[in-house]
Amino acid sequence: MEERTCKRKSVQVGCWLVELDGASCFHTFDLSERGVCVNTDEPLPVGRVVTLQFFTPKGAAPVSITAEVVWSRLDPTAGMGLRFTDLDPKALQVIKEFTAILEQQRK
Repeated sequence: MEERTCKRKSVQVGCWLVELDGASCFHTFDLSERGVCVNTDEPLPVGRVVTLQFFTPKGAAPVSITAEVVWSRLDPTAGMGLRFTDLDPKALQVIKEFTAILEQQRK
């Protein structure tokens, strides 16, 4: 039984993790109002703070959200979990709208 307070939505969308030394492109595989999981061959260490950027169908500018790595693994599938930090109401609304659009596209 999943004990999450926010339901995850499976998505396939490009996103970027921006750090001081550059940016890396990833594909998300699940998204909620509190965080995201990303597939990556080189997961970052737990505790690292990054900026996640992605585009939605409704906006020409990227959505930027600060996130912290809360888990990181290489097996069975390499990836990491990011928890959104300091999520402002506008960014939260964008995430809600984005996940709603993705749900509609699946129907």
